[in-house]
Amino acid sequence: MAEKDVPAESESPADDVDVDHAHADVGMVCVLPRELGPFLALCLKVRKYSGGKFTFRGGQYEGVRVATVESGMGFARARRAAQALIDAHSPPWILSTGYAGALRTGMKVGDIVMADSIVDTHGNELAVDMKMPARKGLHVGRFVTSDTMVRLVKEKQALGEKQTAIAVDMESLAVAQVCREMKTRFLAVRALSDDMSEDLPAERLRQGGSRQQRPLWLCQISAGL
Repeated sequence: MAEKDVPAESESPADDVDVDHAHADVGMVCVLPRELGPFLALCLKVRKYSGGKFTFRGGQYEGVRVATVESGMGFARARRAAQALIDAHSPPWILSTGYAGALRTGMKVGDIVMADSIVDTHGNELAVDMKMPARKGLHVGRFVTSDTMVRLVKEKQALGEKQTAIAVDMESLAVAQVCREMKTRFLAVRALSDDMSEDLPAERLRQGGSRQQRPLWLCQISAGL
């Protein structure tokens, strides 16, 4: 990852997990640090530390204390990361954030998607208590959490039709399940990294390429919590 993808930050040892007094108002689980780089660049007092097998970052945005954790890709890692974030910072809200793939035509790269329910391909489903209305560039509907990367347009079209879903990722249901178990409020808010116009090249799986998130999207969503 290029250094420019994340803001300047201070390093702290793992022991800081036990003495960290910055109780978080909002926690965020992402796969890659670049997914939250634009948001963290707007935060004050950003610091970075390691705890267990995960990298955490924290800061303040307009008085809101934010803690993030990088889960890495996949369901199991996302579950562990969400639990670690709750154990370290006990935020009342957790957001599953980062990139997602569009499952409907008309959606564009960079659009924001929010889940009102999340389903996997094994029949598990969780409702999300989310009242935000859709508008231009913001889509609200069901997410599918997939076991594998869905990169071909024909695969995404079939998945979207079968699950009546708007977007696919690999982590949101895992985070939602942990939040339900821990009685932590939850939202899934992601930016579209690929649309239905072309297949996602195999060599660019979740690497971002020229994809960009809108710098203010997370701030705007978080302001409504």
